[in-house]
Amino acid sequence: MKKVSLLFFLAINISQTYAEGIPQRYTELLPYVQRAPDQGETNACLFMASTGAMELIANKKYDIKNPVPNGTYDLAESFLINAPGHPSGNGKYFWEQAVLKFNIGYGISAADWPFDAWDGPYEDMTPWSYENWSVFKKIQLPKIETIPLFILGNKWSTNILNDGHIKTIKEALFKYQSPILVNYNDNYFWHVVLIVGYDDNMP
Repeated sequence: MKKVSLLFFLAINISQTYAEGIPQRYTELLPYVQRAPDQGETNACLFMASTGAMELIANKKYDIKNPVPNGTYDLAESFLINAPGHPSGNGKYFWEQAVLKFNIGYGISAADWPFDAWDGPYEDMTPWSYENWSVFKKIQLPKIETIPLFILGNKWSTNILNDGHIKTIKEALFKYQSPILVNYNDNYFWHVVLIVGYDDNMP
């Protein structure tokens, strides 16, 4: 099990069809996953995962399956790095604030603002460089909300997920039919990843 410090998920539409009990397999979100670039050592995992969550939500809302690179909702990860957030954080956790920047109503195409972590064999930190995105075409996006699932300790804590936590994650995926962002701390480095489904029958 991963050592987890904080976990929350995003929902755009709350399903009204939820009933007690969850299936052994939930993979309905997989067709809407947008391929992501390699973040290298740019320390951009929060922005990569948050962008991936928004891409999936938009692809699902507009029923775009098997999205291609530079397609309609292939979004620029560097937009979240550079876009301003709410000055007070709007009462949300730090981990939620990145993806909520999309509630400005739009994102920028990855085709216009590509994320490249490598310059030949060398690390390229230019994804963190400021760009005037007003010159780029804006991609209209639906509004989203974040709903915390549970928190274990702080961002430097190390904890082990138990069966109850796993059940909560599965129930949330099935109930809200939206991706889950998870932040975990392992060996004193925190990392953010995206959960889009599960299959209890897989080894």
